Amino acid sequence: MAGALPCPGLGWAARPSDFIGAVRAMHAEALWIVNVNSTSQEAAAAVAFFNARITDTTPITVDLHGTDWYTAGHWAALRAAHGYPEPLSIRYWEFGNEVYGGKPGTGANGCQTWGWETSWTCDGGEYINGIGAGAARHEGYLEFRAAMRAVDPTVQLGVAGTTDPATYNNWGAKVIAAAGSVMDFYVVHPYAYDTPPANNASGWAQVLGKPQTHWSGIRAALQPAFSLYAGGRAAPLAATEYNIVSAAPYDTEQMMLRAGNALYTADSIGQMAQSDYDFGLQWDLANGTESNGTDYGLLRMDGGTTRTPAYYAFALWSRFGDTLLPVASSANAATDLSVYAGRVNSTTVTLLVINKTSTPLTATITISGVRSLLGGTASAVTGAGPGALAVAYNGVSNPASDLSDAPPTPFATGAGPTFTYLFAPTSVTLLTIRTGTLDRRLYLPTIRR
Repeated sequence: MAGALPCPGLGWAARPSDFIGAVRAMHAEALWIVNVNSTSQEAAAAVAFFNARITDTTPITVDLHGTDWYTAGHWAALRAAHGYPEPLSIRYWEFGNEVYGGKPGTGANGCQTWGWETSWTCDGGEYINGIGAGAARHEGYLEFRAAMRAVDPTVQLGVAGTTDPATYNNWGAKVIAAAGSVMDFYVVHPYAYDTPPANNASGWAQVLGKPQTHWSGIRAALQPAFSLYAGGRAAPLAATEYNIVSAAPYDTEQMMLRAGNALYTADSIGQMAQSDYDFGLQWDLANGTESNGTDYGLLRMDGGTTRTPAYYAFALWSRFGDTLLPVASSANAATDLSVYAGRVNSTTVTLLVINKTSTPLTATITISGVRSLLGGTASAVTGAGPGALAVAYNGVSNPASDLSDAPPTPFATGAGPTFTYLFAPTSVTLLTIRTGTLDRRLYLPTIRR
């Protein structure tokens, strides 16, 4: 879950203390974005607010504008005064948002006429190293990282990167050259489309096939830049924003609100895991309705907290287990079934299967490397086609917040290693299968159409 300072005009946007409550309520990992237009001491104070203890006497010192930022414990006491005495301990931080897209007149060196961010530079090298001197200095990534880690040496600070290192005046290449050996992780915002395909069968076929090449292609495109500019070191990669459409005004057919986005999101999570992304953050948990009726959010904040279809992709992946395992499938992953296998524990395995077609598909599933199969349960998100604006979770259209009124459905496997299962059209299904003792050397699920 990502956070930054509240957005003006959005009354429901979270304050830092609200963010702590939300993260704890969801048992989520947190990421916080610091403002590149602030100072390294202000960023260090933010680290102290979330991570320090009241007794911490670490000095944050005076910034280049003469402001005294006191000690780490000062900011921890402020957190406690808002009801949270214990640190949240945010590990992941990001140095600015899409800094390469600076507005004209707000930054120098390569800003685009159509920029959207307020930043002091659009040059990747300056972003890392800073520019100027004295009170006129703009501090870069290296100074922010040092100040923040002086308060908490465990924090990881990501750099704002681009999916193509040559775009935006070679932003990504310059960032990698200046910080490739020390950056904690490289951030990309890989939206599938600027302008999405049409809301019809052909358009959705493009969208649902996209994850199979989209995520691996980005990693492949970045590797040569790390080899050339960073001595071969491939920094950890994080997609801290993603969705179908990058610019909401172009989502005139509300693709992000439809059932197909549940399938796209579920497949994207699997592809990120397979392509060794260190983490991903869907944009976003709550955003608000745009003027054309679309919404990036997993929760709709206008008049309630209605869940959008993509929300349920996370509900299924949260039950997948913490280990991704190899799987063999004869199905076409771009047009038919895409399949991911996981392990919950030594006697429980999972299969997450995405049916991208408009027809039910029967698959024969074989699980080798286990002594026996003991049955299982199935949870599924289903929609009446990818263009539907509503889905059902285990047959319930609006389940309780904890999904307790939409329990999984038991199914029989038989004792042998092979069984068949019918996957509903336009669906994401999680099969949780109980087994005998799992042989980690031999375990390999196979799915055949």
